[in-house]
Amino acid sequence: MISSYFDACEPALRVLFIVDTLGAGGAERSLQELLTPLSKSGVRPIVACFAHRAEGIEHLLQDFDVHFLSGPRARQMFELRRIARRDHVELVHTSLFEADVFGRTSLIGLNLPIVTSLVNMPYEPARLEHDPNVNARKLAAVRLLEMATARATDAHFHAITEAVKRSAVHHLHIDPRKITVVHRGRDPERLGRRTPERRRRWRETLGISPDTFVVLNAARQEYQKGQRFLLQAFPRLLEARPDSVLLVAGRSGNASADLKPLAQRLGERVRFLGHRDDLPDMMAAADAFALPSLWEGLGGVLLEALALELPIVASDLEPVREIVEDRLTARLVPPQQVVPLAEALLEVASDDDTTGRMAQAGRLLFERSFTLDKSAERMLGLFQKVRSERVGGRP
Repeated sequence: MISSYFDACEPALRVLFIVDTLGAGGAERSLQELLTPLSKSGVRPIVACFAHRAEGIEHLLQDFDVHFLSGPRARQMFELRRIARRDHVELVHTSLFEADVFGRTSLIGLNLPIVTSLVNMPYEPARLEHDPNVNARKLAAVRLLEMATARATDAHFHAITEAVKRSAVHHLHIDPRKITVVHRGRDPERLGRRTPERRRRWRETLGISPDTFVVLNAARQEYQKGQRFLLQAFPRLLEARPDSVLLVAGRSGNASADLKPLAQRLGERVRFLGHRDDLPDMMAAADAFALPSLWEGLGGVLLEALALELPIVASDLEPVREIVEDRLTARLVPPQQVVPLAEALLEVASDDDTTGRMAQAGRLLFERSFTLDKSAERMLGLFQKVRSERVGGRP
């Protein structure tokens, strides 16, 4: 267990976690879930972020030492140095772009070991090819900034999948020996289990009948997440299952304007629900989970769908294949392909035996490899290793 791993570690390891915001993304949720097992296992977490977010996980961190940095960027960076010195921080963890670049830069000269989580694949060609909001020159400048701050602070890296590691080695020229892969985990107690009563109760809350076939997508409305292909595929499912409903949970984003006309054509069969704090309950009420992303680091919601025995239809992406296997624990389809996506959804809707076995296999996979305890123990081990190497091997 995690606690036994750190029985011999005293006093507590003081870790400063720097993150852009405490918003509703997978990186933020993963950090929030890690803090509890870390704090019980020999770590004193201190959290700093650059801005408040109306939607997200701030309310879940009331029992932790959280600092919201204010003022211009220079003042925020000065405040980070002050916190690190005042609280005698022994290790720093950064996650997401602002935290990675400005957080690391703030701490130059303090000789603190830094672990940076790599949670996405932002420099893959697919992003430039398909996201109209990305400027090639700006992206190149951002990449150079990431490389420079990583080298200046001699950071170690945590990648959430092997695919993310390979992407970072290729695009950021990071020594692969300085990248450790630790998959994310989710807390099975927080998620709960799928039960007929839970399904019935939440369908009533959503105003959905027991026989309606419900497809759930949960992601911010960005081009990366590929919701437009799901909306284009859904009419084909409706031809065979006219009672179907598509629920899209997640905050608005750069792709929202393009999604609205597609959704309007489908009328009441599509519901945009915005940010939701009750996503596990919605998964328990749904019949299928769709992840039509164009690229991913590792969709954290994928792990939650596995845990809640929700049949998955997902884009056949390298990081996704690290987690699920086609026709064993999910149905994988080529990204951006409307017809295969529609056919996979129809297959899930019409073959209860196959999807039932797939859902059960998914739950077993989650229990074996992706629970929070397993992920937290590996992260604790990584923190200890990086700190020990920096201080010359002393624990």
